[in-house]
Amino acid sequence: MSIVKGNEVKKIVLGSVAAIAAVTLVFGGITQMVSAAEVGKTQVVPTSYSIPYKSAVNSSIPADYVKKNYKVKVVGKDQPTANDLQGKEAAELASQNWWQIFDVDLDGQTLELTYNPISTTQPRAIWNVHAKVNDTLSYDFTLDAVTGDHYSIAKRIYHKTDFPVEMDKNLLKDNQEYQALAKAEAEKYQFVAGKVNFVEYISQGFQQNEAGAKNSDITLQVKSDKGEAAQLNFSRYNKELLSVEYNNWLQETERYQKLLEQEKKTQTTDVFLTDEVIKEVQEKGAPIMIKK
Repeated sequence: MSIVKGNEVKKIVLGSVAAIAAVTLVFGGITQMVSAAEVGKTQVVPTSYSIPYKSAVNSSIPADYVKKNYKVKVVGKDQPTANDLQGKEAAELASQNWWQIFDVDLDGQTLELTYNPISTTQPRAIWNVHAKVNDTLSYDFTLDAVTGDHYSIAKRIYHKTDFPVEMDKNLLKDNQEYQALAKAEAEKYQFVAGKVNFVEYISQGFQQNEAGAKNSDITLQVKSDKGEAAQLNFSRYNKELLSVEYNNWLQETERYQKLLEQEKKTQTTDVFLTDEVIKEVQEKGAPIMIKK
């Protein structure tokens, strides 16, 4: 048995390098999906709650809000602990914030809640709240299961009208209209503490449901004079606000990405090859697939 150290594998045959690259690309995509699904935690642990939750800067609920007549359905096998917000509390926070930001009345709707406990990659428990109004409209809200801090809120709406969804190259050069919109919305709803003093274009995209209805979007990040950030997503179809990722979520995303990078650096790159395999490569120049 022989040991090939790190980049010495490249000296064996070019085909092996191509094979490694292909595998890396595949797992790179998987890593991104996992990190997006498992981020969203903070480190503050209070021992009691009240509804509505008023301590966070982004939790001011309009005075005209009244509790909606919705049903609560907890899905999944995991259940909250005694230190967590219970399902009905998480649902009410979702209802309040959907009313505040999207002006949605959930009377008669069913709110589905999923509890995600602490894990090796998720040091904070989270609640996900989902409300499906119809096949083209639903709402989502994600929050810290202990503190009630907001992580993300979304309105998922699809349009059956035919309109372009490809990247708008003009927006790469001039997105001032959306920057002004992001700044105004962030300050109106206090998505960040303090005043917005910086807005940055992030990306464009589109979504399509199973029936073929679609929407296109643009994402911008705002930052405040107090160091907080939030990402706002708007429809390019009609400019309505679609989603917000709050400061806690963005910080945890960054923390998790750094953790992944650190793990990659500490992982061994030793590759074990048998003498028979090395001989075949040397004699025939045959490419080999190396799995890490």
